[in-house]
Amino acid sequence: MKPGSTGPGLPGVHPIIYDEEGNVIHRGEGRAGNICIQNPWPGSFQIIWGDRERYVKQYYEKYCKNPNSKDWRDWPYYTGDAGMEGKDGYFRILGRVDDVINVSGHRLGSKELESASALVIEVAESAVVPVSDEIKGHVPDLYVTLKPGYEPSEQLSNKISTSLCGAIGKIAKPKNVWIVPDMPKTRSGKIMRRVLATISNNLDVGDTTTLANPEVVKAIKDIVKNKF
Repeated sequence: MKPGSTGPGLPGVHPIIYDEEGNVIHRGEGRAGNICIQNPWPGSFQIIWGDRERYVKQYYEKYCKNPNSKDWRDWPYYTGDAGMEGKDGYFRILGRVDDVINVSGHRLGSKELESASALVIEVAESAVVPVSDEIKGHVPDLYVTLKPGYEPSEQLSNKISTSLCGAIGKIAKPKNVWIVPDMPKTRSGKIMRRVLATISNNLDVGDTTTLANPEVVKAIKDIVKNKF
């Protein structure tokens, strides 16, 4: 197991990562893209009941090389998840590609923001959530965990914020960069951004007993509270 990542594809499942233009993002490039499956596999469903066109459009059309082809290699399955593939073949799932934050009319994808923060060598994991803003509508709040051997600091927070501005633009500058001990996660390892969003917006987080690490929620709330 590798913390923060899933393993390589199971036998018979061949993942691949494409950018928005359909170019392959190769293993170890350090760039995020859209995860697809190159081939049919037994666990894939075959249709959306009563709406074949929607099924094709939603899961296959984006990267189809030839709409008239009956060759499965021309029809990669579009998962709707963003991710990165490490040099070791392990995949880091960054979230759904339709997760966007509307900042002054600019649609910023969560995966782009999280990918930009991952360029900072000290960052292990990151999660972006929207925070309500009277002027801009929403602004991004960034939560990060650090790799072993690194300690939180104001200097490091500024470095991470600068990385986002440099990679995407000043519109991507986060309201805060919260360096936390761990992310709230499900037992399957998925980061619960909903919980982080409620903390950033000073709302009730609700029931957290189903999390794998519910104790970290209080630790994160204390970090955010102490800032103000």
